[in-house]
Amino acid sequence: MVNEEQSYSRLDRFEKKRKNTKWLSIFIGIGTILIIVFIMILAFSNREDTDLVNEPEDDSGEVERSEPEGEGDDDSSDQQPNDNNNFENETEPSNEEDELYDTEIEVIDHVEDDNVIYAYTSSWEPIDTQQEEPHQITWDQSSQDWREMMQAAELATGVGIEEMYYLWVSGDGSQSVIATFSNARMDEHFRVYITWIEYQGWQPERVDLLHRHDQMHRFNADEED
Repeated sequence: MVNEEQSYSRLDRFEKKRKNTKWLSIFIGIGTILIIVFIMILAFSNREDTDLVNEPEDDSGEVERSEPEGEGDDDSSDQQPNDNNNFENETEPSNEEDELYDTEIEVIDHVEDDNVIYAYTSSWEPIDTQQEEPHQITWDQSSQDWREMMQAAELATGVGIEEMYYLWVSGDGSQSVIATFSNARMDEHFRVYITWIEYQGWQPERVDLLHRHDQMHRFNADEED
């Protein structure tokens, strides 16, 4: 009888041990599955982050910039543009050319103007024109004449048309003009003498690099009005 009780006791312990081992195996299996699922989720998440980081940027290169100075009345011999005092808030303009294209400049000696740092000229060619003779100066800034005139100023200074700030153009005879303006950084000021060459187009004759923009008072007067 005692042996039978001992046998049942051992059987119970064995059965309990077997059940415990079975549950332990189940828990280990579940834990292993959870670990595998966690690793897969983590790997997938890292892959998404990598794809996001490597996503190419927009390389269109398109940059928004302010319109060039140059609005005025068509019938005026002095051409005054709209004053743009907010240029510091605009996209930073492109750098100006350090050299004036492929031409060599010749410094003009003995300039009797205290506002002129130095003056120079060069063997500039006239701007190719699409206009016919007889030529008459046009102050309409949407006209072909105005565009060619400004191209001549750009040729002589290296300052792009869209970067000519506080641009003031005045007549200097029937076929000549003087364009005064500052660059976009407002650290250089130019006075450009431009002449119409018959059947050829606008040609820059001379450039004065100025200490200060000597036509700025015209813009200030407009602000006061």
